[in-house]
Amino acid sequence: MLRLATVRARPGSRAPALILLVVSAAATAGIVIAGKRIPPWSFALLLAVAAGSFFFLLHRETKRPALACWMVFAATAIVMTIAVAVPPRTSNDVWAYAIYGRIVTAHDTSPYVHPAQDFPNDPYYLRARRGYHNIKSVYGPVWTGLSAGVMEVADENKWAARLMFQGIAALSVLGALVLLWRRTKDAAVLAFAGLNPVVAASIVNGGHNDALVGLAVLGGAFAAPSSPILAGLILGAGAAIKVVGLLPLGAVALWAWYRRGLRYGATIVSSGLAIVVAGYALAGGFAALRPLGRGSRLIVHHSVWYYPRQWIAAVLRAGGSTRAHSKSGAAHDIAIIGTVFVLCIIAIVVLARFRKQRPERLAGASLAPYLFGAQYVLPWYPGWVLPSLATSRRTLLAKLVAVQSILLFVVDPDRFYTVHGFSGAVDHVIQRYLIPSFEVVVIGALVANGVSQLMRKRRRVEHPAAPAQRFEEEATSAAPG
Repeated sequence: MLRLATVRARPGSRAPALILLVVSAAATAGIVIAGKRIPPWSFALLLAVAAGSFFFLLHRETKRPALACWMVFAATAIVMTIAVAVPPRTSNDVWAYAIYGRIVTAHDTSPYVHPAQDFPNDPYYLRARRGYHNIKSVYGPVWTGLSAGVMEVADENKWAARLMFQGIAALSVLGALVLLWRRTKDAAVLAFAGLNPVVAASIVNGGHNDALVGLAVLGGAFAAPSSPILAGLILGAGAAIKVVGLLPLGAVALWAWYRRGLRYGATIVSSGLAIVVAGYALAGGFAALRPLGRGSRLIVHHSVWYYPRQWIAAVLRAGGSTRAHSKSGAAHDIAIIGTVFVLCIIAIVVLARFRKQRPERLAGASLAPYLFGAQYVLPWYPGWVLPSLATSRRTLLAKLVAVQSILLFVVDPDRFYTVHGFSGAVDHVIQRYLIPSFEVVVIGALVANGVSQLMRKRRRVEHPAAPAQRFEEEATSAAPG
């Protein structure tokens, strides 16, 4: 568990791999620099080049490894630098972080109680008003405290504020790469976590705190075998940035209980929950949790729940409800149904895997179903998952997550506000039909695979193998990978 050995039996020529590395990095940098000024088909071409080179590089490095880790790290660092230097091209989250931090530092109150519109004279209000003017903060207390610290330093300097938030995202990605480098010594692992075009063009350029969540998930999972308290504190900090971090906290604790005993697992859970509970208590208790209820009712067009919400709204409308009441009621129903549905899938995936997978892989697997089955998933959410799934990049689940990240980036609603003609028709098909169909297939596969593994484990318990065979199975399950 201390280090994952990587076998490089068939070294390949370095030139083709270097070309793929440079092409992918250059195309990603082109997407960042061009921003919204680029026409849809030019964006599609650049993204196809960046993603295609990325996937081909992963395939080549798996079959014939040739690159050194420092090469991938250097290319990623250069692209990250460009992503930080360029102002956010799509998302407005940086300015939401800024105004929420200003509410604490400049207005001496809570962003969980007061939305941005309560401070229209704040210099950051005009930047944050689109999409956030009437929304109270849905971010955890650790991120709110960090945002307040950033704004205490930046004050009214907008350039410094956005550089600091983007810098936090870039350093989080590079920090995850350092952890993976030390643990695996595998260039393909680093490429999976850092070279995906979504990482620089969406997560880092947008300054999203999802990169910090991904670092916390990876760091906490890596710490779990040796230090349960440290692992719990790191995972708890991630959950206190975004509440979705509770999923890997529970998954890693389950792994620890199975491998190290109940006390070890309980230590991870208790130390992690201590951070979350203490943070929310200091942030205002239930008042800090209340905005999460509103956020759970949001549904994006590419979600599998978009049409079910329309159907429920139509039923309520036919029953005599007003248009506004039917939409609100349908969103409330889908929030409950969708959340329970995703949690059930996560339970199946984790229970089927916790006996035989390393903690970082299990942590990533606990978050992956959210990307496919939740009602509100944005292009930067894969930042939670990509670092922790990097060591299992050869598995089908890791590949599906990488594909989903590209699809989500394609339909980013902030990239092209209105797309007409043939481009608009293609975007509509991808958003309303292709992605939901892909998600349904993946969800079905996850459920089927998980149930199948659970049934096999149950049969083994009912019909134990012979002593020699059982010893062989236990030795296999204990081996890395």
